[in-house]
Amino acid sequence: MPRTALTWLNRISLAALVLHVPPAVADWRQERWVVEDFTKVLGEGPDGGPVAQAGGDVHSMCADQMGRLFLSSGQFIDVVTAEGMRSRVAGTGQPGYRDGPAHEAQFRLGFKSYYGAHNLACGPNGVFVSDGGNRRIRRLHKRDGKWQVDTWAGGGKRRMKPGDTAAPQEVMFRGTISVAVTTSGQVTVADDGGYFRVSPDGRTIRYVGPWPATMAPKTNVAPKLNVMMGDADSRGSVYFVSRTPHFVVRIDPDDAAVHLAGRFVETRTRLSIGDGPPREAFFDTPSSLAVQPDGSAVYVCGGDEYDIRRVPADGTGTTATLMNNGRWGIASVHPNRSRGPAVVKAGAGGRLRPEGELTGLMVSHLIGRDAEGNLYGSINFWTGMTQFVEGHGLLGTRIFRLRREPARGSP
Repeated sequence: MPRTALTWLNRISLAALVLHVPPAVADWRQERWVVEDFTKVLGEGPDGGPVAQAGGDVHSMCADQMGRLFLSSGQFIDVVTAEGMRSRVAGTGQPGYRDGPAHEAQFRLGFKSYYGAHNLACGPNGVFVSDGGNRRIRRLHKRDGKWQVDTWAGGGKRRMKPGDTAAPQEVMFRGTISVAVTTSGQVTVADDGGYFRVSPDGRTIRYVGPWPATMAPKTNVAPKLNVMMGDADSRGSVYFVSRTPHFVVRIDPDDAAVHLAGRFVETRTRLSIGDGPPREAFFDTPSSLAVQPDGSAVYVCGGDEYDIRRVPADGTGTTATLMNNGRWGIASVHPNRSRGPAVVKAGAGGRLRPEGELTGLMVSHLIGRDAEGNLYGSINFWTGMTQFVEGHGLLGTRIFRLRREPARGSP
């Protein structure tokens, strides 16, 4: 990200807390994160303007190499410039389907739907929108200096077999759909039955194949994944997270799909399962995912876990809980408006307590990451809540940034 982008990242740091990964968690224990305000102010600010003073919910985001952040908000797509100004780019605010000039475009993004998969993916050829309600991948891009929206893939009636190619608009996607794009501009589309590759020029789509058999609940049964969100690293690998079944999958540049993390678990044993080797760890209905740009780690969040789980992207070692606050399902109270703000206590351990304090950062959803690998999270499912950082004060926004600091001793 350009240096100009870093200036506003630091300038809007109204409240900060350094979070350390516990020393017991292998060779990445030196990770350090700072919690900062980002956007959607508590008092519901205007739609645009300085990002830390702007209102508007956010469910997904991506970053381009110019230092801009693109945010999905309602049925809109917004942009945050490298100077920290938020403004509207696309959408009328009404659900529908319309391509053309961006301000006239319509989407059906499925916000607040349990299986409403949707995410944004930034690439050199545009910003790609997983428009689940329309069963299409849409593209936001500039033509003759003006923002336009077109349909990149989906909306057709053709069912494909592994290895088949077609025009992208001829294909029918099934179930939930998600998208990821590499730095070369290759778009990968995932649906419940498998994954597709779209050429960078958008002329052809190829159905690569179904999901790995190890993700099927029974032998001789084709796996079906409720893919919720995708991302890509700088090496050309892409990643998707599935909610029920609870898996993380990696697709390598050679088209091979790798069962990276997660497993099937009997309901009665779920709550006793914690971190461990990635394919032995259990994820409880994850809804979001973000990848470190260098391909070192995948961060998974959402569902019935209000924390962030770190997965080594190569599948070795162990997963670990980056933010230690426990699961609300086994907490003594469910956080809600009547309890007031959650409290982040620096360096404390344990779970949610009856007085409503949290002993670690609470995150209900990762909306994405920027080009430097900083994570952006939210607790926007409870509109009356924010978080209080002990020793620093109230976080002023419901969408916040986890800014990664260099590890101690790193060059």
